[in-house]
Amino acid sequence: MTLDEAFARRLAAEIEHELHGLDALRDELASAPRDDDTFALRARGSMLHDFYCGVERILVRLAEELNGGVPQGERWHRQVVTDMTLEIPDVRPAVIDAALAEELGDFLRLRHVFRNLYGSRLQAERMRPLEERLPDVLAAFRRQIRAFVEWMVGPRAG
Repeated sequence: MTLDEAFARRLAAEIEHELHGLDALRDELASAPRDDDTFALRARGSMLHDFYCGVERILVRLAEELNGGVPQGERWHRQVVTDMTLEIPDVRPAVIDAALAEELGDFLRLRHVFRNLYGSRLQAERMRPLEERLPDVLAAFRRQIRAFVEWMVGPRAG
């Protein structure tokens, strides 16, 4: 095994580990109380925030290792998602498609509210659609990331 192959497999293992954490988060959110009191909203908001942060950690790792670094500036959170929709000739295919990037943008907006405008500003009517879409968004993310990882590590012998 070459160093490049070992590196790709290590990165793939890191991504798989993060995907397992996202699965656990999805399951935790599914069992969370659906009350709309402040405590329940903050708890579910924290889970939605953590979901996006887990997705972003995967994208940031890929950007660090394959894009030459994470975008800079105020809008880097959005830019890292956009960058992952781009095929970079002679470097890598697109990691995710534009439709998934748009879906993730909704979770990024909630992350911004949760982090910067305080949990007391969370609104159940805005959170519910994200809570309902999270399992499908995670499934799409998982499929697309695993397809990318398969490209990255190549076919396995045996």
